[in-house]
Amino acid sequence: MDLKTMLWYGVLASITGAYLIALAGVRSAKRHEVGPHSRLMIVACTIVGCWLVAYVTKQALFGRESFGGTPEQYWRWYVPLLSTHVALAVTTIGLGAHNLYTGLRRLQHGSVGAMAAGVARHRTIGLVLVGTFTGTMVTAYLVYLMLFTWFPAS
Repeated sequence: MDLKTMLWYGVLASITGAYLIALAGVRSAKRHEVGPHSRLMIVACTIVGCWLVAYVTKQALFGRESFGGTPEQYWRWYVPLLSTHVALAVTTIGLGAHNLYTGLRRLQHGSVGAMAAGVARHRTIGLVLVGTFTGTMVTAYLVYLMLFTWFPAS
């Protein structure tokens, strides 16, 4: 297996791991387990940060992947899907950074302080974040399948 393929698998595996850990953190939050929630979310955010470095490294070393389908397939399927993926990813990163900041800021005051400081906005953004992260994951796998399975470049 070449370095490029290993990097692709590493990128997909790490972001999937971060997603699953974040879902476990959401489950902890729903159970009002503040300690496990904060630890899981910090781990998930750390993995996402490492993922960003790995993805940028992969892009810098190898560039963009070539789409092997027809021009009609490219414009009809790939470009809209990739655009949706990028929009969801940027939204997820922005919302995630905001929620990480507010969560860490409230954590300084302890769980009682966090409740007193008002968790409603953090919770609301978190619910939106679950949806955008899920959409990012689904579209990421679809983009991967389009590039390497369904329409591979020759």
